[in-house]
Amino acid sequence: MPSYCTHGDVSAFLQVDGFTDSPATTPTQSQVETFIELAESRIERLTTHAWSTANAISVTEERGRIQKVRTNALNSVGRIQLAHYPVVAFTQHATPSLAQTNGKVQVWNSNQYTDYLDSDNSKTMGTTTDVVNKDFWLDTERGIVYIDNYNLFNTITDSPAGVDAYITYKYATATTPKDIKLACIYFTAAIIVSNDDLNLMAEGDDSMDNRSKGELFEAQAMKILKDNKRLDRDTTMARAIGGLGTGLVTR
Repeated sequence: MPSYCTHGDVSAFLQVDGFTDSPATTPTQSQVETFIELAESRIERLTTHAWSTANAISVTEERGRIQKVRTNALNSVGRIQLAHYPVVAFTQHATPSLAQTNGKVQVWNSNQYTDYLDSDNSKTMGTTTDVVNKDFWLDTERGIVYIDNYNLFNTITDSPAGVDAYITYKYATATTPKDIKLACIYFTAAIIVSNDDLNLMAEGDDSMDNRSKGELFEAQAMKILKDNKRLDRDTTMARAIGGLGTGLVTR
């Protein structure tokens, strides 16, 4: 099902009667919804992001380095900066039935990777406002996983291939922003009006032909994404190099 806009949004933008399956319009409601889903996929590729939890994108075993965070405790807190955010919240699970659905936080603990989300490993999960005596917690908005008691021994014991952690998660923005909705409408409208066989848009002597309208809609959608800095969406990353050479940061 489409998430970023509706077939009604598209018909209103094109100023045509609503699309229906019965009686069948040209195009039908189902066809327009397919066009919307194509537009959504295009936006997700252009922005490297999902703009609705219904379209959440899965990341499997993303490689991470753990950066030490300055604390007053005897042991250090480790920070893993994920490549994407916001994160659809992790939940703990019994391995292996729900591991893929609810994510994994596999951390190198001197001689093996331990999944902190596997309840069999007896790790306690906190939140950004409940961290006391918790083994780990997640800042969902910034895409950061914090590991408590990430002591010095971990930092001097090399992890395989320099990979301190493997993280499996899903990411998406919960509510579709208005500019993403508008870009999706424009992209969908471009697909429809560019098909000359549909004869959907009336053409007169004083108006553009359908192909030109399609090109204009395409350009407008791209302008919306560019002006709102949605293209090549960047994340402020922690330093890539972990271990003793990593500078301390304040959380």
